[in-house]
Amino acid sequence: MELEQQFLTDNDCYQAGRTITPKGVMVHSTGVAQPDPEVFVRRWNRSGVEKCVHAFAGRERVIQTLPWTMRGWHAGTGTSGRSANNTHISFECCEPAGHTYQGGEMVGYHVEANRPYFEDLYRNAVRLTAMLCGQFGLDPLKPGVVICHAEGYDLGIASNHGDVLQWWPRHGVTMDRFRQDVALTMEDDTMTQERFNELMDGYLAQRAGLAPGGWSAPARAWAEEQGIVSGDGDGRRRYCSFTTREETVQMLYQLNQK
Repeated sequence: MELEQQFLTDNDCYQAGRTITPKGVMVHSTGVAQPDPEVFVRRWNRSGVEKCVHAFAGRERVIQTLPWTMRGWHAGTGTSGRSANNTHISFECCEPAGHTYQGGEMVGYHVEANRPYFEDLYRNAVRLTAMLCGQFGLDPLKPGVVICHAEGYDLGIASNHGDVLQWWPRHGVTMDRFRQDVALTMEDDTMTQERFNELMDGYLAQRAGLAPGGWSAPARAWAEEQGIVSGDGDGRRRYCSFTTREETVQMLYQLNQK
């Protein structure tokens, strides 16, 4: 994910300068067929817009438009707004070109043609949300932490918008899956030594259980006959495992004794 900063310093929201302690992330979509985040940066970086988010996510990059701890205007209008403005970091997902809207529904949206765009955009949305949750110590699987605008309305903390549920389900993506993908990404990004050791032990055990190739049969028979390879305490010779220095010198010692 390519992240750059272009703060909306001329927007009234930025000028207000109010701050929050982030307790969640709210995902929006722009509701217009415009894939270029720069277009929204130019349109929103002025006085009188009465809306402002923390970032715009596109297919190839994410543009941060407010400091993450600045109060946004994304869950309702202007300075009043709804309570999610006081608690949630927000970002807009830019929609691809080629469709229109009628009664809040996408018209002329071609799922298969837009699949590559959506997959790239979705990946950026997951990475951005995982980064924010990690930075502010948020659990994406807890209720009310990672939500979309439509869910915010259902919770009574955002205005009556349907995003992103008018779009993402067309690609088979639910908010529950999004939250799971965010959690999995966070797990991958926060690898601990304990977790690494656990994964390495599992990998080594898997290697130890693999059968050797037939091409090495004569050499293995000779090594076993000479006592160079005698196996572990359970008689397993672990031919596909990695050899430690301790095991190497032991085999050399056995060979020298012969």
